[in-house]
Amino acid sequence: MRRLKRKSGRIDCYWVAEKEDITKGFRPKTVRLRADFDTEEGYLYIAEQCQRLQMQLRMWRDGLRSTSARSAYGTVAWLCESFLLDEASPLRERRRDTQIFYERYIKIITQTFGKVDLGTVTGIKIRAWHKEWSVLGERGAYACIQTLRRIVNYGCELAQKDGDPCLRLATVLSKMEFKAPKGRKKRVTHDLVMAFRPKAHEKGRASIALAVTLQFDLGLRQKDVIGEWVRAGDGSRDGIMDGEWRWQIGLTWAHIDSDWILRKPTSKSNGNEIAEHDLKAYPESLVLLQMIPQDQRVGPVILDEGSGKPYRKAHFARTFRKIAKDASWPNDVWNMDSRAGAVSEAFEAGAEPADVMKAATHTQISTTMGYNRGGVVQSNRVAELRLAKRSKSNG
Repeated sequence: MRRLKRKSGRIDCYWVAEKEDITKGFRPKTVRLRADFDTEEGYLYIAEQCQRLQMQLRMWRDGLRSTSARSAYGTVAWLCESFLLDEASPLRERRRDTQIFYERYIKIITQTFGKVDLGTVTGIKIRAWHKEWSVLGERGAYACIQTLRRIVNYGCELAQKDGDPCLRLATVLSKMEFKAPKGRKKRVTHDLVMAFRPKAHEKGRASIALAVTLQFDLGLRQKDVIGEWVRAGDGSRDGIMDGEWRWQIGLTWAHIDSDWILRKPTSKSNGNEIAEHDLKAYPESLVLLQMIPQDQRVGPVILDEGSGKPYRKAHFARTFRKIAKDASWPNDVWNMDSRAGAVSEAFEAGAEPADVMKAATHTQISTTMGYNRGGVVQSNRVAELRLAKRSKSNG
């Protein structure tokens, strides 16, 4: 510890790291010890701060550090950066949309509590953080907590000693429960799709009419239909390129055979699940696909009429919303609700749950039921069956 006497007579205390450690990259270099060292309570507080900082330095020397993070070692920000930047981070294996999700909420975590030392974090503090994050809304606060769980779990991978704070925090978080946001209840209906298509054609957007129809008929996600643009990163020029950006994941004509059977690896499963549909069973989608001239049935199925290339996500979303507004779609019904509409319509038609699960490429029936928003139609069918049984019994 160093003490500096100012001209005013005030004495400031600092903890200072060794020059050799600073040269090798240890941070922070210095920490001002804010307490009144003339009192016993203040002196003990300064001693605790020095002990904690020395422990961080020893752990850093022992190798319990990320080689990529730039923030002070042992802080929440340091752990967040390690999760984002380390080559060994599991984030590298995630889809780009998942990476963007974590990046968004990690930014919020670091901006609000990034300077907090991991060793001082308690369950009570985390509960207070959740309350503060509630200004983002129920979903935003819950997303911050889920992101915190994930980065703390990664911190456990970095730990080399039993006393590492991430090991303790992981246990604390595993015992804590937070109210999950309510699932969406909105769905797209066939009537909405029927209203959408002519409006899309009026605006010269046959591509979006086809995209929305495919999503509703086949229960496909938007990304599996229009694809996504990602930075190439590897320096190669393979595939469909636009500058440094490469298009991937979307539906191509190669996914549709000569007998109009569609087999499309899904993005959510990283290609492990295959959506299989006989397009002849979906006349509305089939007619729109057959309207595309034979010589143009190569490469991506959905192309932006303006650029001649696959849509950028933001451009597709803006254009879709304008058409949806003209087609009198409610503002709270989104394109993503097409998948829920497909599942709900299937249940309303009396499809077996196992068949709906297969069509939606789900691996668990609970996931499929989460998309089922049939409501009154399905409860009425149950009522009819019950009444028929009573009539039969009474007869």
